[in-house]
Amino acid sequence: MYNLGTVLKFEVFRALKKPTFWAAIFAIPLIYGVIFGFSAISNAQTRENQEKLAKETFSFDIQDESSMISKDIITGMKGNVSKNKAASIAKVKDQKIDAFYFIPKDLVHEKVEIYAKNVNINENAKYSAVLKSILKNSSAKATSANQLVLINETYKTEQTIFKNGQKYEQIYEMIAPGIFLFVFYFITVFLSNRMLTSTTEEKENRVTEIILTSISARTLILGKIISIIVLGIVQILTLLLTGVVMLFLISNVGDLAKNINLPDLSTILPNIRWEFGAIAISAIILIAGFMMVTGFIVALGAMMPTAQEASNYFGMIIMTLMAPLFVLPSFFVNEPNEIVIFLSYFPLTSPISLLLRNMLGTLSFSEALVGILLLIIFAIVAIWLAVRIFRFGTIAYGSKINLKSIFSKKKIA
Repeated sequence: MYNLGTVLKFEVFRALKKPTFWAAIFAIPLIYGVIFGFSAISNAQTRENQEKLAKETFSFDIQDESSMISKDIITGMKGNVSKNKAASIAKVKDQKIDAFYFIPKDLVHEKVEIYAKNVNINENAKYSAVLKSILKNSSAKATSANQLVLINETYKTEQTIFKNGQKYEQIYEMIAPGIFLFVFYFITVFLSNRMLTSTTEEKENRVTEIILTSISARTLILGKIISIIVLGIVQILTLLLTGVVMLFLISNVGDLAKNINLPDLSTILPNIRWEFGAIAISAIILIAGFMMVTGFIVALGAMMPTAQEASNYFGMIIMTLMAPLFVLPSFFVNEPNEIVIFLSYFPLTSPISLLLRNMLGTLSFSEALVGILLLIIFAIVAIWLAVRIFRFGTIAYGSKINLKSIFSKKKIA
């Protein structure tokens, strides 16, 4: 214990002298502040959007079996009273009206039925918003039991959307592109640590010089990046194979699906829409995004002398990468706002943002093309940086690499 004070003093002051120590202290709260700021703006825009949806006017029929909705409210919202449920549903299918509401006699035990024309994932919410406004304004005329349901907003609704005269459920279009979003998140989380340590292990073990006697720095770093990509592919295939096997077992082993509260997969799987365009866009975004992230994290590892010091910045990269998930409501607005556009084209946030928008069906072809081109450019730049930094930093022990020196030097000895 004689030298405990000396060791303590050395370790504390060594950490305090490192800019990375202070950068980590201020950078993480700053990133959180930016994310929460985006989240606050996103929530405000979502509330504003919901208020606009509730005030929207569109053509609709309403059949009121409860006899509690005032005709003045219906006509004031440019609706029509219906006495034929089947005929009104047919009008929605034929796109003669936008929506049809069926109000049951007993709101306590029966559901309010909504039949509507498909617009998009965001604007389809206007049908429920307008219904809520109608029922709220009608609560004064309700019977006692129904009035309690309306005041507490505990009534149940069932909404059916039609597209081109057919029943339409967008969730089945979202599943295939959504798989790519899940896969990107999964392999990034599980391989990120390997990306970081792939270039610091040799530096910490002091074996870089030995390795470079038989192989060039460029070949070594490219081999590391490609190996990480291969490992990512292995993880993707393993994950998909495991998922298929589990789905098969759950679907074929008695009442296992019911016992673990899973939906009936036999009705879901056949309805999944495998659209080539959406799948191709997601696949390209996944590959380019993963290469970009790998390049940036490998470059970070090559720049820092140890994995421990690199981890100070590593957390910032991962937080920035996942930032779109903190402002998820912003992606459900009808038109992409400034936050969504920024996140879609900013290097580290673009993969998840583009995959998310493609899954939701709000990513146009032109936006997808621009986003993919930028991702490919970012990936090339990231890999080039990783190679460049590794070439000049491979034998720099005990100190991080100065970016200025990397761009000023032309050739390493």
